[in-house]
Amino acid sequence: MASDGRRWWALVGAVAAGVGAGVVIGGGLAPRVYDWETEWNIDAPLADVYAALSGAENTFWPSMQIARIVPDSQAVDGRAVHYRVKQAASVARFAPPFHIVSRMTVIEEQRRWRQVVTGDLVGALETHFFARPDGGTRIVYNWYVRVSNPLFNLAGFVVEPVFRASHDHVMREGEAGLRALLRAAVPVAPSAQ
Repeated sequence: MASDGRRWWALVGAVAAGVGAGVVIGGGLAPRVYDWETEWNIDAPLADVYAALSGAENTFWPSMQIARIVPDSQAVDGRAVHYRVKQAASVARFAPPFHIVSRMTVIEEQRRWRQVVTGDLVGALETHFFARPDGGTRIVYNWYVRVSNPLFNLAGFVVEPVFRASHDHVMREGEAGLRALLRAAVPVAPSAQ
């Protein structure tokens, strides 16, 4: 009789292990893909905006901290940029920062960038630049990524609104920071006395 009880628990344990392995493996094999578009409108000429974004230091974007820049022969600009990305505290207060590595694969000066992203996010980022008729600049970011960690990927099926809210917060912060950077770069004309 005791032998039957042990067999029962062994069977329950095997099933639980199988389900757990299926969740982890299934989370990686059934990826949740994020296809998000963000648009920025900056009241500055395209050449100025492009120059500001082409710089290696994202000092205007606190959530997108550059951890390091390393030589990379696979990137068209010869470098890979390692980012430490802070989640929005308003929606993901206890979530740790995630890490991504960005490699530029296409550069069309003042028109388009394409970057391959690896690390905690895997996929591509397309950035399109447009001169507005009023002299400003419109930038459109298209993220096509998935979370590489199978457990986080699986969680994305349930907590996508949190992921989206954090993404939107980080992107709004970047837009505001770029606007402030460009305003600070514009010389103030002396007042007539």
